[in-house]
Amino acid sequence: MSLITSVSGFAAFGVLVRTYALGLQKRPVLSNPSGHLLAAGVFGSFGYLLYNVQERQSVLIAAKKEQMIKNRARAEELAALSQ
Repeated sequence: MSLITSVSGFAAFGVLVRTYALGLQKRPVLSNPSGHLLAAGVFGSFGYLLYNVQERQSVLIAAKKEQMIKNRARAEELAALSQ
């Protein structure tokens, strides 16, 4: 998932949540656009945070995978030498 997709998707979800909340309260949906902008900003920043967390986790997983591959190769080498 790219950065733009993550941020814009969460921002759109924030606007949807704000619109739904106003609809439940039976208030005019588009009377105060600053509330929609605030919701988009908050949810968009959450999307940005989530994107960065996913990127960090991907890097850590890749490093751990490389370490496990090296450990397996070393263990196989030791097992071959001991036989």
